[in-house]
Amino acid sequence: MGDFRGYIEPIGISLGIGLLIGLEREWAHKDVGLRTFALAALAGCLSWLIHPVAAFLVLAAAISLVSILNIRSMLVDHSLEMTTSVALLVTLLLGMVVAQGYALVAAATAVLVTMLLAWKAELVRFTVGLSLEELRSIVLFGVLTLVVYPLLPEGLPPEIDPMGLVNLRAAWLVVVILSAIGLVNYALLRLYGARGIHFTGILGGLVNSTATVSELARRCRGHEAQALDLALEGMLLANIAMMARNGLILGIFAPAALLHGWLAVGLMAGITGWMVLRILRRNQASSAPSIRLAFPFSLRHSLLFGTFYLVIRAAVVLADRFLGPGGFMIVTFMGGLVSSASTAAAAATLAAQGRIPTEAAGLGVVLASMASLLFHVPMARLGGLQGPWLRRLGIASVLTVMVGIIGLVIEGWK
Repeated sequence: MGDFRGYIEPIGISLGIGLLIGLEREWAHKDVGLRTFALAALAGCLSWLIHPVAAFLVLAAAISLVSILNIRSMLVDHSLEMTTSVALLVTLLLGMVVAQGYALVAAATAVLVTMLLAWKAELVRFTVGLSLEELRSIVLFGVLTLVVYPLLPEGLPPEIDPMGLVNLRAAWLVVVILSAIGLVNYALLRLYGARGIHFTGILGGLVNSTATVSELARRCRGHEAQALDLALEGMLLANIAMMARNGLILGIFAPAALLHGWLAVGLMAGITGWMVLRILRRNQASSAPSIRLAFPFSLRHSLLFGTFYLVIRAAVVLADRFLGPGGFMIVTFMGGLVSSASTAAAAATLAAQGRIPTEAAGLGVVLASMASLLFHVPMARLGGLQGPWLRRLGIASVLTVMVGIIGLVIEGWK
């Protein structure tokens, strides 16, 4: 009975993967659709469960069948179904991956394959008209991510940096994140116009809200008032996403810590959401402004942000070294200036290990979120946000922090 159940699970997952990818092909009115993709995934899974040699024979047969079908299609109507053919072979391979015990990897890959197939129009629209400078920016991002980042050390040798103040790899990761946000923002702006800033604010805030705020400020610098209003909306949405992400991190590593500081975070997210709705109501009658598209990201700006990261991180290490355990709250607040996500993860893991109370972990995450909110103002100024929009962001950040303090005080009285 145990062996029987061991076969049923991979077969069911493979069937689901085939149906997922086949559903998109069926929706796109392709000749090879739902049933064929489901059968291909099952064939890959079953053949591997029988023997790897059988799996390779099935793969060879599938390649031959796909080739014959494409030759026939070419002779009949002079067309090729290369995308569908490759997707069918990938589905077959995913069935084999499931049979090997890597179901999560196969399922995640299936989702990515479906996304690539479903977003054909958007991908084509983005690539059409891509200039040489834009292409070079994308290649440069690949160099930063795949070439430079793996070569950097975690830290300097002890004889040079005995206290471990400098972490070049962590700083370069900030550069990569900021560059990636710039690329995503650029793509969204090209696909959806100025309203793509909303997507950037939410998605970027889940990754690095400070970098997102800085990039949005840079992207909308010098545009008309409507574009700057949209940038402000994106920044506030990034704030909400940042607070939700920190709470999720805390909940994953130390669920008990969520009982402390939840009111403060809830009030901060609520007041920020209210401010976003106010701006949306004021601009809902107006058409989306046009935004001039420059390069996908600024390497100089990203490097400057990475330098700030190194400086602030060194300050956090020094505070932790000389203040000791009693300086935890100061360290978490300063850590929020560097990365509230990293600070939240550190506090949560320390609480899970019993090294600090859960109350301290919850309060530390709230303080890190507050520090991140306040730090967004100078970073937006560095990105080029000026005038009334910078003041509005500053007022919104201070007001949000004050509401959070009120929430902490109310919780302290309970």
